[in-house]
Amino acid sequence: MAKLILTIDDMPEENTTALVDYLSGAGIPAVFFAVGENLEKRPEIAVYALQKGFLIGNHSYSHPAFSSISVEEGIREITRTETLLNRIYQEAGVKREHRFFRFPYIDKGGGYRGFYQDYLKKSGFSKLADTGVDAPGYLAQGMHRDVDTACSFDCQEYNIPPGTMTIEDVLRRIEEGDPGMGSSVTDDSEEIVLLHSHDDTERFVPEYYRLILDKMLKMGAIFTAPTFVLT
Repeated sequence: MAKLILTIDDMPEENTTALVDYLSGAGIPAVFFAVGENLEKRPEIAVYALQKGFLIGNHSYSHPAFSSISVEEGIREITRTETLLNRIYQEAGVKREHRFFRFPYIDKGGGYRGFYQDYLKKSGFSKLADTGVDAPGYLAQGMHRDVDTACSFDCQEYNIPPGTMTIEDVLRRIEEGDPGMGSSVTDDSEEIVLLHSHDDTERFVPEYYRLILDKMLKMGAIFTAPTFVLT
């Protein structure tokens, strides 16, 4: 059976609280990645997630594609959100043991990828333990060597609001796997699963996250707690 590490991007949005409650009730561990602009709008939701036992990492301030901005802008995107996260952890009364980062769109900065990896390492960011992940696409792209947190299985439910996918397409993807990455959430593999906390998707398919994660559970998947290590 698959062992899955659940990661959830773009919080906090309005549906994040219900998502946190669902995960808590189902006993599913997860790590969230917060957008700084959203933290400024809804800090209380992030505090709630921390106090419910979930971890929150850095997903930049304004969610740009890092290959389309200067490195100076990229560093500001990271540091500005770090300041917000430190404040949120303090308000929640939760010790921030690890700092971790995910690039928006898994866009690692194009030609500046090496620069950003050095920056994250020198700045004390931790790496998600991913030694069990062996999806061919994940390894071929060198994601296992990077400090930032990528993913090996993207649910792609964010394609529902623009109409390029339906919830049925998403659930079928769970059954069939991702041929591009060579990953599956139904076999004996270990995968880093990417989901999103999006109000837009919620409006199209209420509790879409429950449909997706319940599907994985019914197919025998086990969700494991994420762990982070300094490199």
